[in-house]
Amino acid sequence: MRRYCSPAHSVQIGYWRFGERKVSREGVIMRSQTVLALVAVVVGLCCTQTDADRLRPQGYKRMVERWQKYYVEFEAEVGREFRAWKRDGVMSTRFRELIDSVRISPEERGYELRELPTAREGPFCGICRGFGGSLLEFRREGATREEVFETAAELCAMLDLQAPDICRGLIDLNIDPILYIIDNRPELPIGSVCAVVFQSGACDLNDENFSSWSVDIDPNGTPVTASKSGTAQRGPNDLKIVQITDLHFDPNYRTGYNADCGAPACCRESQGIPENPAAGAGPWGDYRACDTPWNAVEDIIDRAAEDHPDADFIYHTGDIIDHGIWETSIGYNVRSINQVIQKLRTSFPDKPVYNILGNHEAHPTNVYELGEISRPDFSTNWLYHLSADLWSAWLPRATEQTIRLGGYYTALVRPGFRVIALNNNDCYTFNWWILYQPDALRNQLQWLHDVLLQAERAGEKVHILSHLPVSSDCFSVWQREYRRVLERFRDTVSAQFHGHTHKDEFNVFYAAEDPQYAVAVAWNGGSGTAHTNVNPNYVVYYVNPETYEVTDFESYAYNLTAANLEPNQRPEWFRMYSFQEEFGLSDLSPAGIDELIQRLGTPDGREELQRYWEYKVKLADASLAIGCDESCLLNHLCEIVSNQADDNRKCQELSDAFFG
Repeated sequence: MRRYCSPAHSVQIGYWRFGERKVSREGVIMRSQTVLALVAVVVGLCCTQTDADRLRPQGYKRMVERWQKYYVEFEAEVGREFRAWKRDGVMSTRFRELIDSVRISPEERGYELRELPTAREGPFCGICRGFGGSLLEFRREGATREEVFETAAELCAMLDLQAPDICRGLIDLNIDPILYIIDNRPELPIGSVCAVVFQSGACDLNDENFSSWSVDIDPNGTPVTASKSGTAQRGPNDLKIVQITDLHFDPNYRTGYNADCGAPACCRESQGIPENPAAGAGPWGDYRACDTPWNAVEDIIDRAAEDHPDADFIYHTGDIIDHGIWETSIGYNVRSINQVIQKLRTSFPDKPVYNILGNHEAHPTNVYELGEISRPDFSTNWLYHLSADLWSAWLPRATEQTIRLGGYYTALVRPGFRVIALNNNDCYTFNWWILYQPDALRNQLQWLHDVLLQAERAGEKVHILSHLPVSSDCFSVWQREYRRVLERFRDTVSAQFHGHTHKDEFNVFYAAEDPQYAVAVAWNGGSGTAHTNVNPNYVVYYVNPETYEVTDFESYAYNLTAANLEPNQRPEWFRMYSFQEEFGLSDLSPAGIDELIQRLGTPDGREELQRYWEYKVKLADASLAIGCDESCLLNHLCEIVSNQADDNRKCQELSDAFFG
């Protein structure tokens, strides 16, 4: 988990030599999802989701000022050594030293950038600007696709970001759209590239090409003068909604195969059977970096259908495809999507299923077309047309136009109640097309605003479905504009539902101008996969039939350790907890949830906060064995209240009171 530093706790920094100066070496750890975020946007290498620590330690401003000086020096030195390598065909001793200073161990590959503390922000930005800037200029000076590919693959392997075959696979899948962006955005500076990818205070974005766009907001809203309150208690006539998310079905999963392989996805047929049986994949899944076998996908869907026949409808919030991100294809993704949607159709024959797309559904992973692009082979239309066809059995015909346009839609569920299903994967910081035309992100958000305005005028209440939590990995300008829309229509939006993080968690939104007021809550359904260190789960929400606000939810899970001991029996699902019962809330309104947060942020609330974390990881044995100390707990508390990358006010407020 991401660790937040409190003002009372100093940041321990190792040293990393930039030129002849010593600076923080904390940025060595990285997980490479499309490998090497530093070279990322230049050659199609990408790390996993990045979301730098929001709580700034004492001295952070001075630290950033020092980093800014080191960036210039490091970028210049790497550039000199890189050019000499390309000119002479031989790496100098100094260039190898620079590479060695950031090489990571196989164990460190399992980290995600979002799990790194603030002290690592600067070094990562420096690496990105150094190595990434060199590759950017290499292409602009005339390097061919093959030359960029081979250079990036060699650096990826030397840095031990992934095994050489995974490096080559990731680069090959991503290099063409990224070269297209570089070639068609000759003015794109490496500083802006790194700032978009890393989105941290140490890698600041000062580029109006990325930040100047905005959504046109209807001016008839009212100012926020209090937290939104008044949600009813759970009642016998509440609607019942089942959320299933992040199944990550892996057709290549094989019981007994290597679960400790070091790749982004393990337990796969190509990775062989390990000598140590303890490293073998379990029959129902694995806590390590493994996705979900088909028998477990079937079981979670069947269990939700069997145990909740009175559910009114289903929210399926994306990420069907596995984490084998170095070897996806359109055909591969289509087969998995078809198989899962057909299973949902079979198990819920008489219930509406509202589907949205996850970042893994695209090919390459995360890459959703934005703006006017002249290459048809870069289009995401194959996925949008497939989705329109597969989802049509559950949706009115009027939804087809926007699904085929961009994978999003709205549907009137019943008089007075509407669902808006977003495809907010376009805002993911590893969607390369943000770098090409960032203001294209405005289009879907403006559509969202306009639909909400119509709903407001019609007296409708709305649920918003989107795969990415707004707090998690969305481009900061998109976050800013979404918050503006949400705040304007806070009385129309009754609830939001997300996936992506694989955690059973929630987020609270506060007024931008006066963050003492809570205006909205977003719920996360966890994951059907156990990747990584969580139990599989689904969530059942109880929703007031007049206000359509969530009055309670129950999370259902099974213990993966126990399930794998009985390969021939279905897992024993259990109700993990009722949110309302567990935390004794007055209600689940933004005001009621804010009261809980304030309680969790005091020393007296530490036991409750510990329980929140345990449920967040879904009582998974692997996570419970690691534990979560006080700094870790503060981190998770801060994640609840943070919804914009450059807004740390609520997190800082909680931190000031956390240690008493």
